[in-house]
Amino acid sequence: MLSAIGLVLFYQRKNMSKRTNKVVFKPYAPAQIQLLPPSLDELISPTHLVRVVNEVVDQMDLRQLIADNYEGGGTSSYHPSMMVKVILYSYAMKIYTGRKIAKALRQDVTFMWIAASNRPDFRTINGFRTGILKDTIESLFSKLVQFLIEQGYVTMENYFCDGTTIAADGNKNKIVWNKSTHRYKQLAEEKCKELFNQIDQLNTEEQKAYGDKDLEELGDKGIDKKSIRDQVNKLNETIEQTEDKRKLRKANSLKKKLEEQEIKINKYQRRIETADGRSGYNRTDTDASAMYMKNEEILPAYNILAGSENQFITGFSIHQNPNDGTCFKQHIEELGKTAPFLPESITADSIFGTEENYELLENKKIGNYLKFKSFHSEQKRGNVKDKFHKDRFIYDEESDTYTCPNEQKLTYQSSRIITYKKTKYISELKTYKCANCAGCPFAAQCIKSNEIYRIIETNEKLEKYKNQARSNLNSEEGINRRKRRGCEIESCWGDIKQNMNFRRFHVRGKQKVKTEFGIIALAHNLRKIHLERTKNVA
Repeated sequence: MLSAIGLVLFYQRKNMSKRTNKVVFKPYAPAQIQLLPPSLDELISPTHLVRVVNEVVDQMDLRQLIADNYEGGGTSSYHPSMMVKVILYSYAMKIYTGRKIAKALRQDVTFMWIAASNRPDFRTINGFRTGILKDTIESLFSKLVQFLIEQGYVTMENYFCDGTTIAADGNKNKIVWNKSTHRYKQLAEEKCKELFNQIDQLNTEEQKAYGDKDLEELGDKGIDKKSIRDQVNKLNETIEQTEDKRKLRKANSLKKKLEEQEIKINKYQRRIETADGRSGYNRTDTDASAMYMKNEEILPAYNILAGSENQFITGFSIHQNPNDGTCFKQHIEELGKTAPFLPESITADSIFGTEENYELLENKKIGNYLKFKSFHSEQKRGNVKDKFHKDRFIYDEESDTYTCPNEQKLTYQSSRIITYKKTKYISELKTYKCANCAGCPFAAQCIKSNEIYRIIETNEKLEKYKNQARSNLNSEEGINRRKRRGCEIESCWGDIKQNMNFRRFHVRGKQKVKTEFGIIALAHNLRKIHLERTKNVA
C-alpha cells in the first residue's frame, strides 16, 4: 500500500500534468486573406462528373449554333459553350430551375469552375434554355450520339424501345374533357334552336310561311355562326321597327339569351379544336394530354418514347398520345433526324406489335423483334391454344383455303377494309367459311357464335409479320434481346425518374418540353459516361 506521503505526491503530479497539457486546434480563420489562393481546378477531382461534361461539350462543334443565334453587335453575350455546359451539368446534378442554377454558380466550386466564374442570372439561363436550345437540342443530341459511337459506347446495332409518361407543368384540376365539351356544345345548340323558334313566333308572316317547319337557316347543318348572326340581325330589325313594348322586351330578352349561347358555342368549339381528337387536355398547358399515370391517377402529361443501347439513350420523341404503338412511326421519323443512321434491329414490348409497325420496319430494312399481343401468353408453360382456335387451322396458299381439325375446308368468302382512326392506316380482313359443318361431332366446341357454319376472319399480312416476329424472338439472339430489354431502356427510365428525380416537366408547350427532355437525355448519357469511366479507373 502507498503511504500517506506517497498519495499526496501522486495527486500533485496528476494536477500538474493537467495544467501543462493544452488543447491544440488546427488553424481556423475564415476572414484570413490568402497570399496565393488555390486554383479552382485543384479543388476538383480528376474523375469528377463536371470534367466529363466539360470534355464532351468541348468536342461538340457549336459553330452552327452560334451562326444561327448570334448576329453580333450590341453588348457582349455569355459564350454558348459555357451556357450549354452549365445547363447540362446542372441537370446531371438534379438542379432544374433557373434560380437554383444561378445560386449554384455563386456557391458551388464545380459550377464556378465549369462557368469560369461567369454568373449569368436566372433570366439569362431560362432564356437560353427555352430559346436558343429549343431550336438546337436535336443537333446537340445528334452530336452526342456521334460521340458515343466514335468512343465505342454504342454501335446502333441494337435499339431497345419503350415509352413512359411524365407529368406536365399543369394544374391537374384544370383538365378539359373532349367528350364533355361536345355534350355541352350540343346542349347550347339545342337551346339556340329553342330560341330560334321563339324568334320565329315574333313574326306572324314567317309563322304562316313555315308553319311547324324549321327555319331555312338551320337546314341539315345544325347551328353555326352564320345562322346565329342571321337571327341576331333579325332581332335587331324587330327592335328597330316595333313599337309594341311587350314585343320589344321579348326581342331584347331573346337577343341577350342568343348572344350568351353564341359565346358558349364559340368557347366549346375552341376547346374541341384545341383537343384535336385527344380525350382531354390541360388548360394550363394546352399541349399536355390527360393520361393515366403509374399510380392510376389521371394527370396532364406527355408520352415519351426513347430507345437505348448499353443503357445510353440514342433516340427520343415527345407525343400527346398515350399509346406507344400508335406513336412508333413518328418516333422512327424523329430518330432519323438525330441518329447518323437507323439501327439494325429494334426490340420492343407487345404494344408495338401492330401491322403498321411491322410494315414500317420491313420498309426501313430494320430487324423485327417487336412482340405482339398474344406473345406472352404463348410463352407460358402449359398454355395450349384451344384445338379449334383459328390459329390451329392449316392454311393452303395455293387453294386459298383453311383446313379445320376435322379435315373440313374453309373457303374464301369476302374481304373488308378497315381504317384505324388514329393513324389512318388501312388493313384488309378476309372471311372464310366452312361449307359442311352439319353432323360434325365437334360443332358445339368449334362454333361459338349463333352461326350454323364455322366462320373465321384473318389478317393475312399481320399473321405473316407475327410469324416472322415469333421466329426472331424465339431464336437464341431473340431470347438474349428479350432478357436485355428489361435492363436496357427500363434502367434509363429508372435513372431519370428515381436517381435524377425528374418526374415532372418545368416548362410548358410541346416544343419546350422536347427541349427539356433532350437536356435530360443528354445529362443521363453524360452521367453514364462518367459511371463507365469510374468503373474502368476502379
